[in-house]
Amino acid sequence: MTLLKTNDDTRKTNGVNVWLVAAAGVLAASLISFLIVTNLAAPKSVYASDVSKIDNSVNHQNDATTSLNNFISFENNKIDNLSNDTQSQFDSTNGLIADANSSINQTQNDLSAVKTQVNNLKTQTDGLQNQATTLQNQSSTLQTQTSGLATQATQVNTQLATVSQTATNTQTALTKLTATVSGLPAGLQITPSANSNSITLNINSSVAQTIAFEIKFRPTADVPTSVSAMDAALSALYASPPVTLTTGSSTVRGDYTLYWDTTDSTYHVGQISFLTMGTALTVGLNSKTLNYVTSGQYEILITPVYVTGTSTGSW
Repeated sequence: MTLLKTNDDTRKTNGVNVWLVAAAGVLAASLISFLIVTNLAAPKSVYASDVSKIDNSVNHQNDATTSLNNFISFENNKIDNLSNDTQSQFDSTNGLIADANSSINQTQNDLSAVKTQVNNLKTQTDGLQNQATTLQNQSSTLQTQTSGLATQATQVNTQLATVSQTATNTQTALTKLTATVSGLPAGLQITPSANSNSITLNINSSVAQTIAFEIKFRPTADVPTSVSAMDAALSALYASPPVTLTTGSSTVRGDYTLYWDTTDSTYHVGQISFLTMGTALTVGLNSKTLNYVTSGQYEILITPVYVTGTSTGSW
């Protein structure tokens, strides 16, 4: 027969079990600790050796650190020195660059000046080219003119030959030239003298009077007009007179007497007559000069003329 357990019995059973479990846990823990200590524990010398090794390692590390610090310091010094040297080189390089820039600027200025000079030279060269072209044109013109002058020189030579012959004829005419005074009134004495281009009248008048002169040039050699119409012949003669006469500063107009020549059916000059203005004579000696230019050979006749009416002037 089974008996029922009371609450006390139950509590006793539970209490015994708890303490038993606790005791068993403590025992187990102790045993485990003992086993761990027993298995892991080492002699003190071993630990000392390990500590010594660790100290040596630390010392080596310290030495390495010191060496490293020394090396870093050395390198820092080198870096500082290198930095200083580099800065110095930079400064020197900057100076050289500045000098180079200055030289470049100077070179640019010089190049600008040279460019200006080149431009000026080009302008001058263009001007010289223009002048050369102008001179070339002038040279061509001068060459043309020279050719013309050569032609003119030939013509002049021909004319000179003609003039030379004319001069010879004129000289011959002058040697034959005579000046004759005719029809002298009472109390008037005139002595003419002739040279190559003038007649001088030395006049001795017994009274003061005004007198004019008729001057006639008669050809001693033929003077043709080569014109068959009288008006045309007279026009040609008046346009280019074979004889011109001046008294003082006045030119005296000449009148022409023409004759018809049957041998060539043209008019020829028979005589050229001039009437001067009146000139005042004082009592005694007077000198009057007639200037003339001729082409051909002539004899000259001078006749005093008493003028009447209003005087046409004096010389």
